[in-house]
Amino acid sequence: MISVTKEIFKYDNNFQKQYNLKKCLIDKNNIQNNFPVINVVGTNGKGSVSNLLSHGFQSKYQKVGLFVSPAFLYHNERIQINNVPISDEDLMRHIKNVEADIKKYSLTFFEIWTLIAINYFVENKIDFAIIEAGIGGRKDATTVFENQVAVAITSIGLDHTEILGETVDEIIIEKEMIAKENAVIFVSYDSRSHINKIKNDMIYNEVIYGEKGMNIFSYQRNNYGLAKTILNYYGIDEDTIKDVKPPLGRLTVLRKKPFLIIDGCHNEDGVTKMIKSLKTIIPTTNLKIVFATSAQKNADVMIKQLSKLSSQVFLTEFDHPKSWNVPEQFEDKKVDWKEFLDDNKNNNIIVCGSLYFVPQVYEWYMKWVGEWTDI
Repeated sequence: MISVTKEIFKYDNNFQKQYNLKKCLIDKNNIQNNFPVINVVGTNGKGSVSNLLSHGFQSKYQKVGLFVSPAFLYHNERIQINNVPISDEDLMRHIKNVEADIKKYSLTFFEIWTLIAINYFVENKIDFAIIEAGIGGRKDATTVFENQVAVAITSIGLDHTEILGETVDEIIIEKEMIAKENAVIFVSYDSRSHINKIKNDMIYNEVIYGEKGMNIFSYQRNNYGLAKTILNYYGIDEDTIKDVKPPLGRLTVLRKKPFLIIDGCHNEDGVTKMIKSLKTIIPTTNLKIVFATSAQKNADVMIKQLSKLSSQVFLTEFDHPKSWNVPEQFEDKKVDWKEFLDDNKNNNIIVCGSLYFVPQVYEWYMKWVGEWTDI
């Protein structure tokens, strides 16, 4: 498996005004439409719902593709068949195969990954695919899939506002407009307040309300409910996902005595859900929080949210170009996260924030303790 810290292909842009993956695929006879897909969009919960659906649909189809982002530890995680990540050899071979396309069509980072996934899925003749959006929906690279049977909309909140819009209504439009005509739209119970807007906007689509899930972890409850609603619609027994655990970095318990928990709550909605769930897992008295976020996120708001949970909120930076630099106004709260964790082994701690940061903590801890335990 290839670490996410390793650069494995060259590209010029993350974002640009003109996206060209569709042009590339037209020249390839629209091979992305060789298999039916469910597109998964939303602010939070996309990875969890995609993971659940990919497990469930394996009871109906022999080969189920899964495309998710971001990768947690290894690049290979992004592209899977029957929940088995693409091998190093296949990944590097497919990267080499798209080098000419990257240059010819000036593909962005996420377009490149989407193209590699499509080529790999076509090569392996998959029967069905679950496709998680990167950012938004309408302009996301994953909108190229036209053989779309359904769209799953998870919880919706403010995130990537510089790209998707400043209001929730603007963000909803970006998410829902990935839906092709006649595709069924399934909306999470978390987004129940937006159901009428979605129905009014998407008059050519059947819109189905996801059930309220009963999973023990409140932060995953409605992800399970949405997945169950979709599976039941397609005649798949919900028991196929009853034992499926959330992906790493979603309130993952690394240690229990005392608690050390990591969570990738990288936006306001994610922090709210994390706090609500955390209260059901551990005593929050004397809880210490280590938080790091990416640049362009609303750090002030998230820090205020976390401060209501604990008076001991510490801020840190991490080794990544997108890391938020802690400003002088928070200098008294700034810590080196490795030293802090090493010095506070006897305290209940949650490390949270950016999905670029949390994997670094996980890897550091694994080297230190050797094994992790989930609840």
